Amino acid sequence: MQFTIILTVILAVGQCLAQDHPWDSKARTDQGWIDRHNKLIQQTVQHKSDEHIIFVGDSITQFWENAGRATWDKYYAPRHAYNYGISGDRTENVIYRIRDKEFDGLHPKVAVLMIGTNNIGNNPKSTVEDTVHGIKEVLTELTAKLPDTKFILTSNMPRTEPLGSLCKQVNELIVKFADNKTVFYQDLWTPYVFPNGTQKVELFADGLHPNEKGFEVWQQSMAPLLDKLDPAH
Repeated sequence: MQFTIILTVILAVGQCLAQDHPWDSKARTDQGWIDRHNKLIQQTVQHKSDEHIIFVGDSITQFWENAGRATWDKYYAPRHAYNYGISGDRTENVIYRIRDKEFDGLHPKVAVLMIGTNNIGNNPKSTVEDTVHGIKEVLTELTAKLPDTKFILTSNMPRTEPLGSLCKQVNELIVKFADNKTVFYQDLWTPYVFPNGTQKVELFADGLHPNEKGFEVWQQSMAPLLDKLDPAH
C-alpha cells in the first residue's frame, strides 16, 4: 500500500513537471507549422532591412493574407508591413519562434501583437490568468529582441460564447501592460460588439476570424495609433 501511494505521488509530480505552460517555449510538430516557421525565418533574412511594421500572432493575423488581403495591400504593403502570423499558435509557440531566429536582426518601427485566443479556446485550455502570464512573457521576449521598436498590443477579438467572455477577461488584464512609451494598447473588442456586448457576427467569417469587412474595421480602428507611432510613412 505504501509503495502504491509513493508511486502515485511520483507520477503526479512527473505530470506536473511535464506540463506545458503558456509562458514556456514550445515548438509545434505539425509539418504545416514547421514549414511556415521556416518560411518566416527566410522572410526575415531576405527583407530585414525593409520591414518597417510587423504583425505577430496566430490565424487571425495570418488571415490578413486571405480575407484581409485587399485592405493589407492598400494600407499596409505600401508601409513595408510584413506578416508573422501562424494559424493555431498559442503564446508558448510564439515564444519559441522569438527564440528561434524569426525576428533576429529586425528593426521595425512598429510591431503589432495579437495572441492568446488559442490558449483560451484550444486544448489544452489555459486559464485566464495563465494566458495573461503567457502574453506578458511574449511581450517581454519581443521587447528584448526588438529594443528600438514600438509595440501595439491589441486586445483579443470577440468570439462565440462561452469563450468570448474568457477572452474579455484576458483583455481586462493585459491592458495594464501598456506603458504608453514602448507598449501601447489597442482595443479591438469594442468595434466588434454591439452596445449590449454581443458579437457583430456580420464582421466575422466563423465566429472567430474576421471576414473582409472585419479586417477593414481592424485597419480603421488602429489607424490613429499606428499613424502616431509611424508618422513618417
